[in-house]
Amino acid sequence: FRFFVVCNAIACAYAFFSLLLALIGKKGAAAATVILDLLTVALLFAGNGAATAVGLIGYKGNSHVRWNKVCNVFDRFCHQVAAALGLSLVGSVLFVLLVLVAVVRLHRKY
Repeated sequence: FRFFVVCNAIACAYAFFSLLLALIGKKGAAAATVILDLLTVALLFAGNGAATAVGLIGYKGNSHVRWNKVCNVFDRFCHQVAAALGLSLVGSVLFVLLVLVAVVRLHRKY
């Protein structure tokens, strides 16, 4: 879950600085911004996948290594993790759509 939180924090900070660059209006940074946006999307999906894998182990357990379910004990925490994963996945998909819009705008420009 630490990786998940760090990935989302990095993506949030990058989105803030990218927004500042867009508001300033640097024209030459469009291609570099698209590449960094794609790297951020990959980072977000990697964090989502890792957190989902750990969350599923907590939800179902793993009988092969004798890891018991923990969501029946820590019910509130599991609901909070599920909500965070859902919101992060929605944010990741929206970030992909923003990258697509940026690529289309960059393609129309040239």
